[in-house]
Amino acid sequence: MQLPSRSYSTIGLKIVMGLSGLILFLFLVVHMLGNWQVFLPPYYMNTYAYFLKSKPLLLWTIRLFLLLTLVVHVYTAIRLWRINRNARPFPYALMLPNQASFESRTMIFSGFVILLFILFHLYHFSFKAPPFGYFKNFLYVFEKSKESIPDVRAMVIAGFQNPWVTFFYVFSLTLLFLHLRHALESFLNSLGFVNSRSLPWEKIVAHAFALVLYGGFVVVPLAIFFKLVH
Repeated sequence: MQLPSRSYSTIGLKIVMGLSGLILFLFLVVHMLGNWQVFLPPYYMNTYAYFLKSKPLLLWTIRLFLLLTLVVHVYTAIRLWRINRNARPFPYALMLPNQASFESRTMIFSGFVILLFILFHLYHFSFKAPPFGYFKNFLYVFEKSKESIPDVRAMVIAGFQNPWVTFFYVFSLTLLFLHLRHALESFLNSLGFVNSRSLPWEKIVAHAFALVLYGGFVVVPLAIFFKLVH
């Protein structure tokens, strides 16, 4: 029995979305580890950020690759959502989602908010656009050479002292946690790792990875906001 061409197309889109999501997940892990340097003396985060800025070819290659990955991920997600929607043009008279989790039913919404969060994050720290232009005046001076570089750590601390900024970050990171929790579980399912025997373990692994990433990210703005880091 042959599968319809639409089924092959759907399977291919799910594989592409899963692989692009995995790349973005691995980037988040690296980004989280970089953020943890805010708990160290200013030298570490500032020299790390300066090193990246001093390698423009490497930095822009990574940025463009991640941008392409994000575009592919968003495109495939929208395509799959439209395929599922077109499969049932008329909504259920009574919606009883016995099997579908809250995360699976809100993936498009959480994905849209996460996309806005990424744009704001770039606007906030990378572009330093108004009203965050004063970040450009933050400089870190080396004691021996007296050379000055951008004080990224001071920017991060000043940024999260704003309660509205911190609230939006925590809210967005919470949606990212829910998004990742379902995405990781679906990725394992698409690879065939989930079955009647292993289902609980895959769910636990997916939820644990998402929770560790969530805690690793959210601890930074909360620690700064509650003045545990200065």
